[in-house]
Amino acid sequence: MKLGTKLTLYLSLVTILVLSGYGYLDILTRREILVKKMKAEVRSTGLTLKAALEKVTPAAEKAYVQGLIDTVSQYERNLSVIIYLTGDQLVFRAPMLKTKVDPFLALIRKAMGDGGPREEFATYEKQPIFVYAFSLQDREGKPIGGVAILQHISYMEKEIEAAKGSILLTTLLLIGGTMALVLWGARNWITRPISVLTQGIQNIARGDLGQPIELRGENELKDLARAFNQMAQDLQRARERILEEGERRLGLERSLRQSEKLATLGQLASGLAHEIGTPLNIIYGRAELIQANTEKREEIERNISIILRQTERITRIIQQLLGWARKKQPERAPLSLPALLENTLNLLEPQVRKQGVTVMKAWEENLPPGMGDPDQLQQVFLNLLLNAIQSMPRGGPLRLGVQSKMISKEGVEEIGGQYLEVRVEDAGVGMGKEALQSLFRPFFTTKDSGTGLGLMVTQGIVQDHGGWIEVESEPGIGSVFRVYLPSFTGDGKDA
Repeated sequence: MKLGTKLTLYLSLVTILVLSGYGYLDILTRREILVKKMKAEVRSTGLTLKAALEKVTPAAEKAYVQGLIDTVSQYERNLSVIIYLTGDQLVFRAPMLKTKVDPFLALIRKAMGDGGPREEFATYEKQPIFVYAFSLQDREGKPIGGVAILQHISYMEKEIEAAKGSILLTTLLLIGGTMALVLWGARNWITRPISVLTQGIQNIARGDLGQPIELRGENELKDLARAFNQMAQDLQRARERILEEGERRLGLERSLRQSEKLATLGQLASGLAHEIGTPLNIIYGRAELIQANTEKREEIERNISIILRQTERITRIIQQLLGWARKKQPERAPLSLPALLENTLNLLEPQVRKQGVTVMKAWEENLPPGMGDPDQLQQVFLNLLLNAIQSMPRGGPLRLGVQSKMISKEGVEEIGGQYLEVRVEDAGVGMGKEALQSLFRPFFTTKDSGTGLGLMVTQGIVQDHGGWIEVESEPGIGSVFRVYLPSFTGDGKDA
């Protein structure tokens, strides 16, 4: 339930309780006022009758007395009876008093006994009434009779019921007005500002820090909006600093790689002398044999074949070395890594069939596109897949997978983001810890026909794309290569 709705219900409930209490007290007050007014009217009528009756002799002037009774009884609220006691005899009473009036005689006698008026609430013919009794005295102050006035009080209930209706209508109008005002106030002062704040916070959570939260008025929510805007500005500045630092670190990393490359070139120069020297010696020796055995054609052809293979080996070493040393910067574009892997597998289909390898693919659904140079990345996958196939001379499963991960690389690049993980897992001969430590060094290879430059080139390409390679391997079980590459964000930048 929304906060504005809760506040409206709460204030409405409070209003109902307050107005109900006020209405109840108002009804009690009205009842009390009506009772006091009714008693005052009856007492005034009694005083008038007392003064009129004490001046005459009721027994002698019955017509006059009966006229007074009829006059009083004509008042719509009064049911009057005048009782004159001479030997407990009822002398006069109002014509509408059809039933016995004996219950009221006792009250009249009490009034005659002490000379003061008596009053009480009673019931007559199942109707509530008010009885006011007083005595009649002669000129000497002796009681000569008594009078009782019966006052209907049902009219008060009618007035109170009418007041209840008025109070109920007033209460409903006040409740409706209060709810309308509270709803309007809650919407404009609570619900709408909170909705704006929520939208602003969601924008910040999505990384959109350029839209300030705008609220009108001066209150606590406005202060909260200012605090969020200040926080967004601080986050924006922090992000810019991080990006600048990241760019600076990437520049340092490129410089470091270039320095490492130059240092490696020195190592390659010495290694190159050995790597090329061996096939050159073989070529030289075979050339001498050809020169010495000019008449043996079969021997000449065999030596020429050896010379050609060694020449191809030298060419391959030099081409890979030059490709690594003169490698151009990748021309990045959005691409589908699963599709690139499929194309690479098509190139290696003959080797897959020849080795008896079973390829198992697992591409995550709804993958974001990668960001990279398709030609260079195909070279990466070609090297990894070819190594995996060649590591299984008796065949076996080759598991390939691509999935999206939110990850941060330790070391120079610490900004983190969304990466695509390419997994190449074979069930080949595997490698030991020593081989893993030297895996990306130049001229290191575990194959008889390898040059030792393929994985070094692969690592360089991946690093130039802002990624990295992780390797797990156990002898006799197989190896797992994981290549992490930035995904495409849609704004022309890596994730």
